Amino acid sequence: MAYVVKMPKLGLEMKSGELSAWLVSEGDEVTEGEPIAEIESEKTTAEIDAKEDGVLRRVVLAEGESIAPGGALAIVAGADEDISGLEADAGVGAGGDEPAATDDSAADSGAAETTETAAATGDASSVAKQRPSGSDGPSGNGEVRASPRAKRLADDLGVDLTTVEGSGPQGAITERDVEAAAESGTAAETDDGGAAAGTADTADKRVFAPPSARRLARELGVDIAAVEGTGQNGRITESDVRAAGGASAAATDSAAAAGAEATAASEPVETERPLSGMRRTIADRLGESYREAVHVTVDRRADAEELLAAANAADDALGVDVSITDVLLLALSASLDEHPEFNATFEDGVHRLHEEHNVCVAVDIDEGLIAPVVRDVASLSLAELAETRAETTQRALSGDFTMDDLSGGTFTVSNLGVLGVESFDPVINPPQVAILGVNAIRREAVPTDDGDVAVRRVISFSLSFDHRIVDGADAARMLGTLVEHVENPWSLVIAAGGR
Repeated sequence: MAYVVKMPKLGLEMKSGELSAWLVSEGDEVTEGEPIAEIESEKTTAEIDAKEDGVLRRVVLAEGESIAPGGALAIVAGADEDISGLEADAGVGAGGDEPAATDDSAADSGAAETTETAAATGDASSVAKQRPSGSDGPSGNGEVRASPRAKRLADDLGVDLTTVEGSGPQGAITERDVEAAAESGTAAETDDGGAAAGTADTADKRVFAPPSARRLARELGVDIAAVEGTGQNGRITESDVRAAGGASAAATDSAAAAGAEATAASEPVETERPLSGMRRTIADRLGESYREAVHVTVDRRADAEELLAAANAADDALGVDVSITDVLLLALSASLDEHPEFNATFEDGVHRLHEEHNVCVAVDIDEGLIAPVVRDVASLSLAELAETRAETTQRALSGDFTMDDLSGGTFTVSNLGVLGVESFDPVINPPQVAILGVNAIRREAVPTDDGDVAVRRVISFSLSFDHRIVDGADAARMLGTLVEHVENPWSLVIAAGGR
């Protein structure tokens, strides 16, 4: 059965999605359940799988373009099936007409058609007149029909887009076209005002990698097609790209050292880094948090000796990797039991207390800080908690996380102590009402009960809360309870170990 491939809604807050990459080309056969495209929303990336066997008859949205959830991306149907009705539903005409344009695509299409007509009749002067000014070299990259990402990549690689043949919808140039041109020598190399172009055929190879891995590959100069994927179904992760980049770096260290002196003498270079969809969302949400919530942060220290001892003992006894973070999550969950007003959200004027402790653990990835959720911490044994937290973190680091991993949190923990930070003011993750910052463990001289001084390991916490919802005294009591559990964690560890 023929159908329109539509942009899915990856979460309630999703406003638009970007078509990052087509994994198949127009006219290719597709198989039910296999990925055909990669998309990126404001929060995450995902793949779109084919619903049924068929042929990708029509691509509606080019790589790098965005559309609201439910918008048409492509049409899949049998090779000879009539798709005129689906084309009308998708807002495109038969025979390659453009969809209703929201940008300059219609104008680009018209210019291209006029140029082709002139070329077919041999009117060279007409062709010259139709070509936009400055389009005979790299400076013309802004005047050709190409996705925004393809234009940025062409600028990075020094590719003249006027020499690249597009394989996207209506001949649009995609990132893959630019990469192929750069690798095969199709791109024109300008020297003293002249241009020389070479052509080569590039084998079409499907590359299953999220946009974050593709961006990292470009930054490291890694050929993504040559990387062996270790993710699900051979998917290439950021770790795979880094491993490949490390091997390449080792082979070029001597050359880099030889050119270091010349590089140091060159002029400084300014680089513009457009915000990705995820980075824009992080910026918007943090701005919203600071505009809406009344942030107050309270700090408190705790003796960390028993915390460290309990984590080491559990690690030895349970046969799984138990970290300090896992024991801290136990202590936090016990504290939230006693202070449920902090395990809460505030939306539409309603302070909602949640029964499950769905704790977000902040993870630093290339696109920015995300906070995947460890669900129902109170119900997990310590071994289950350690395994779940490790798996959740690994999915975030590898880029294989989903919207489910980022949704439904009721409290957040951000640990900058691993980076040596001794105090900070964490920003509340809306619509939650509080966030706990974990700071570095330090050795300090501490007075003992018998009047002596001992060197102890000490950890400090920074609790930010929305003062509209809870008061400073409430936060002080919450931190006091947490410190008690951190300094005396054994009953929690024993109870959780026996679940």
